[in-house]
Amino acid sequence: MNKHSHDDSKKVKNIAAVIYLLVLTFLVGGSYLHQQRSGAAQVASSTAVQP
Repeated sequence: MNKHSHDDSKKVKNIAAVIYLLVLTFLVGGSYLHQQRSGAAQVASSTAVQP
C-alpha cells in the first residue's frame, strides 16, 4: 500500500510538472509573439510617416 501512494505522488508531481511547462510555454510564446507584432507595427508606422 505504501508503494501505491508513492506511485500516486510521483504521478501527481509529473502531471504538475507538465502543466507548469505548458503554462510557461504559453506565457513565453505569447510574450514573444506580442513583441514581434509590436515591433512590426512600429516599423510600419515609422516607414509610413517618412515622406
